[in-house]
Amino acid sequence: MEHIASVSRSSGLEQGGDALKDSKVQEQYRVFVGEKLHKFWAEKQTKDGQENILILFRKLREGIFASKRSDAFAIEVYETSLCLSSLFDSPIQTSSILSHLLPELYTSASIQPPISSVLISLLHHLIAGYPSQKTYFEHLSCLSPNVLDRTSEAYSWISNLATSLRTLNHIKVEALSRHDAYRHFLSVSKSSDDTNDELVRLSQDAVHALVERLRSKARDKAWVVLRSAYRELSASEETQTWMAKCLLLSTEQTSGSGLSLQEWMDGRCRDGHLRPKEGAAGRWIVCKVR
Repeated sequence: MEHIASVSRSSGLEQGGDALKDSKVQEQYRVFVGEKLHKFWAEKQTKDGQENILILFRKLREGIFASKRSDAFAIEVYETSLCLSSLFDSPIQTSSILSHLLPELYTSASIQPPISSVLISLLHHLIAGYPSQKTYFEHLSCLSPNVLDRTSEAYSWISNLATSLRTLNHIKVEALSRHDAYRHFLSVSKSSDDTNDELVRLSQDAVHALVERLRSKARDKAWVVLRSAYRELSASEETQTWMAKCLLLSTEQTSGSGLSLQEWMDGRCRDGHLRPKEGAAGRWIVCKVR
C-alpha cells in the first residue's frame, strides 16, 4: 500500500496505475491511511507529517473520483479530507475538496450534508477571500435551502458573522465567534460507529480551527483601526475589557487560542507598534504607520 501508484501521476501507464480505481483496493487503502493517521496523532505532530497525511488522502480521492464512486464510503473519505485540510491550514486542498464534495458528491450519493461540512465550506470562503466576501456569497448561492435552511440557527449564525466582519463590528464578531455561540450546531448524539464518532470530533475541531483563524484575521483588521484612531492606550480595567473584545482576545468567556491582552500588547511592543509611555505606568504610546 505504501507504494501504490497515484492515478493522476501514472495515467494508467504505470504497473498498477489503475489499482485505486477498484473499490476493494480503495477500502483497503483507506484502512492503511487510517492507521497512518492514528500514528500521526500519537506522535509529535509536524508540518511534514501533516503534508504526508494530506497526500495520502488526496491519492485516495483521485481513485474515487476516477472511478466515479459516489456512496457513503466516498463521502467519508472526502469529509475526513475536508476536516484535515482545514485543521492543517491547507486552503488549496480545501478548495479542491469542496469543488467535488459540496453539493455535487452529496447529491450523487443522495446523502444530506452535515451542517459541519456546510459551515466549514462557508468559513473557508470567508477566510480565503478576507476581507472580500465575494466567493462566500457565490458559494452560499449554490447551497439550496435543503442543504442550508435559511430559517435555521446555523444560517443565522454564519450570516450574522459575515455581516459583522463586513461592517467591522468586531465586538459582535467576538461574541459570535465564541465556542458557545456555535458549538451546539455541531453536536450530535453518539453513534455505535466508531469511525463516525471520530469524524464528528474531527469536524468539530475543524470548525473551531477555522473560527480561530477568522478571529485572527479580524483581530489584525481591528488593530489597524485602533492604531489609526488612538494616540495612547491605558491599562485600566475598563479599557482592557473593551480592548480584549475589540481585538477578539482570550477572556474568561471564550475558549480560543488563549492569547491574552497582555501577551498581545507585548507582541505589538516588539513589533514597534506600541511603546511604554515614560513616567506613566500602565500607558502606551501608539506608534503611527509612516
